[in-house]
Amino acid sequence: MLPPTLAKADLHLLYVFTTVVRSRGFAAAQVELNVSPSTISRQISHLETRLGMTLCNRGRSGFRLTHKGEVVFRAAQRLFASIKDFSETVDGSRGKLVGSLSVAVIDNWVFNDASPFQVGLREFVHKAPDVTLELFSLAPADIEIAVQDGNVSLGVGVFHRPKPGLIYEALTTERMGLYCARGHPLFDVTDHTKLPALLQQSNYAKRTYLNEASVAPVSQGMFSNGCAHQIEGIAHLILTGRYIGYLPEHFAEFWLKEGGIKSVGDGQFDQVSQIKLVFKRGAELNRVTQTLADLILAGCVAA
Repeated sequence: MLPPTLAKADLHLLYVFTTVVRSRGFAAAQVELNVSPSTISRQISHLETRLGMTLCNRGRSGFRLTHKGEVVFRAAQRLFASIKDFSETVDGSRGKLVGSLSVAVIDNWVFNDASPFQVGLREFVHKAPDVTLELFSLAPADIEIAVQDGNVSLGVGVFHRPKPGLIYEALTTERMGLYCARGHPLFDVTDHTKLPALLQQSNYAKRTYLNEASVAPVSQGMFSNGCAHQIEGIAHLILTGRYIGYLPEHFAEFWLKEGGIKSVGDGQFDQVSQIKLVFKRGAELNRVTQTLADLILAGCVAA
């Protein structure tokens, strides 16, 4: 076991280990760590000796965590998140907005420059020029995991099944339209009485990060052999002309203007999604994080 007080070398070995896990192997981790795979292997072996357990299996079959390795990885993530939060809290106590801040946002929102997040972030970078920002574009479920694990301080996304360990603040709504592309049988339909039959014959592009049947009733019973983990993937499927699927209106606007896609049923199947700000329950936000959160919430009024 490690001594009661972690040494600087122990923290470095844990950092190497977490980097290898996030990179899914030694070869990929060498770019970030700037050392050879053989050096990384020696460092992981030294950590395993220090802990008295095997953390991962590596070899021709590839890199894979052991059960104990998964436990250590999660614990190391919490440790580094606590260290980061400590540093940011101390920096904030000096009365200055300095330090670092990690935020995760759903993909495609960059196309909505009037969103509360964009409004808040624009104000934040002017107010806190010395803060180092790290932004992630993730699927909603991954945002919740990142916030829960302490890897990011704030998340912005669409969350249909709130988790008890997180707090959600409503920001705004966005309209989701059901679209098809040129070449799809629904593209040239003007007689809406034909829609039910054509919909049931359509191939639906599923969003894996939510329960389609509950949020999009039109999809119930519809055939689907294509899915995507992010909105951009749904757009790729729709643009093949073989799928129909939901896209945010602001994201679809480019193809609508170009005539490449069309709203199915002239908008009668559109849905409204609630965009929320999420942070960890029970965790007191430091000054930097609270400042951005306040500015994003204020952006709801300005947007």
